[in-house]
Amino acid sequence: MLRLFGITIAWLGVLTGSQAQESPKPGPIVAKRVQTTETTLASAISAIAKQSGIEFDLSAVDVAAKVEPVPATDFWLALESLARQTGTRFGSNAGKVRFAKGPAAPSSVDGPFRVSVKQVTAKRDFDTESTHYDVLLEVTWEPRFPVYLMDDAPKITAASAGKVALTAGPSGGRVPTLGYRQLATVHLSGIPRSAATIDVLAGSFNVVASEKIWAVEFNDLTGDKAVSQSKDGVKATLQPVKRATKSAQFDFNLEYPPSHPEFESFEQWASANRLRLYPPNAPKGFEPTDYNTNEAGRRIAASYSYEAPAGKAAPFADLKGWRAVYETSGPMVMQTVKFELKGIALP
Repeated sequence: MLRLFGITIAWLGVLTGSQAQESPKPGPIVAKRVQTTETTLASAISAIAKQSGIEFDLSAVDVAAKVEPVPATDFWLALESLARQTGTRFGSNAGKVRFAKGPAAPSSVDGPFRVSVKQVTAKRDFDTESTHYDVLLEVTWEPRFPVYLMDDAPKITAASAGKVALTAGPSGGRVPTLGYRQLATVHLSGIPRSAATIDVLAGSFNVVASEKIWAVEFNDLTGDKAVSQSKDGVKATLQPVKRATKSAQFDFNLEYPPSHPEFESFEQWASANRLRLYPPNAPKGFEPTDYNTNEAGRRIAASYSYEAPAGKAAPFADLKGWRAVYETSGPMVMQTVKFELKGIALP
């Protein structure tokens, strides 16, 4: 196993026989289970980091704060327990979970996903003499796997304030995500002027995610025939390398299993794939100078171009001993993230 950019990457090898048979449809991504027996925030978080493989930033809080042991539970629930004990809050940023001073906002955990309130804004429309509230939600997932698409607004199943049922704006389409969190706004109307809080706000998001990124290594780049590797129903094929004096082009074909979620023609995800080219005995790889992907359902064609680095006359003239490492998503799953938020203070 390899860790790159906070994502768990598994090496993918050539499979034959029964291993190459079609894999079953992947199930939903589940939460990491963690526990602590330590008595300070620093030592408890250190233990959770080792168990989960997730990085933390405690630079803004008192790391010597005393805590009680946390029995085995889901990752986010364990962090919420520690935050309550120390009067702190946390969020995900740049692949790390960062703790900060101050009380936490209302939140809800569903497996490896956490939904919390970021902001509530009151708006008055003087043309219609109506008032509504915008509730900004933050959806965070454990920073160890990628999410490619998420609903731009949740489907609301329950909303009330002062025992009055509220009207929520409709959910829309899907949007691509960036990093390990996504913001979404819920528009609410019908809140009584006397209400001090939104009693309950419940609903769900649909996401398209993958539990792993596969790193596919090709060790022979000199062949004149296509080479394929497969795992868990995902097949990656490297076409014969096209070489010139000062350039090289690597063409890949990817095929995902029939369980692959449907994407609209404008919903691109394979552009996040990466290819690195390594000279013989070199620990540092070359990044491509240009790339192009063409996605058609569960079949993707990708092309990566390399130009000779400065001072290198013809580095691609002989690729013997070179290797290429291609990173792509493992099997994807469509997953529903449910939430229930209570006691959201109104401005």
